[in-house]
Amino acid sequence: MKKIWIALLSVTVVVVSTQAAALQQADLSLKPAAACKGAGRPAPKMKETVHAETVGAAATTIDLNGDGWCDWIMTLAYPMNTGLPEYGAKEAILLGTDKGARTFGNIEKMRQHWRKQLPAPEGLVMPDGVTRMAPALVAYSSKSKAPYFIGFSNAYPDFMAHADSYAVYQWNTEFDTPQTVSNADYLTVMKFLRKQYCEGRHYSNQDFQHPETSNADHPLEVVVCSPQMADAIKRAERGVTRP
Repeated sequence: MKKIWIALLSVTVVVVSTQAAALQQADLSLKPAAACKGAGRPAPKMKETVHAETVGAAATTIDLNGDGWCDWIMTLAYPMNTGLPEYGAKEAILLGTDKGARTFGNIEKMRQHWRKQLPAPEGLVMPDGVTRMAPALVAYSSKSKAPYFIGFSNAYPDFMAHADSYAVYQWNTEFDTPQTVSNADYLTVMKFLRKQYCEGRHYSNQDFQHPETSNADHPLEVVVCSPQMADAIKRAERGVTRP
């Protein structure tokens, strides 16, 4: 009986702790508590096609994995036909270190799960997975070093086609890769971003269809304010699974 009681106590403690740690909009900010190191460094060498198709320079003032070093985030378009190049997520994000850039993903850790036939956590971003990447929007949390962000999508640059595809990610340090967050955290982050970027602003349908002309540096600021994104958030509130 004693062992059973201890086990139940442990469960109770975990439940209470999880509830206490629930993310709130008040925990979020558009600015980090401290600037990351290495901002402004030139982007590392990449495929010439990546440089040709990116919109502006790679962002270097955001620390996605929370290690204190600024990372490189490349804006990548998804191929509209088979004649155009494809890019993996590892070409959208390069992590900053004191020695320069590195790719992400703890492949050995993933292999251990595959070899043992263990289920890997849901929502992990595979480094080689074909993707497109919009200029990232970031929400910094007072509860964690790694921020929340949106940017990966099968909708970029066709912004309005799939508002549901703009998932919210946070860095999974165990597997060294971004991971989609829970539905509750998705709702909290998206509502925070809409409050920050949408209140008191008025966009036209044309702005929503072509947000890169309204804010070329951060078109997702416009996208999160769109009726399509509002509908995606309502579906999430009803528990409808996003694609």
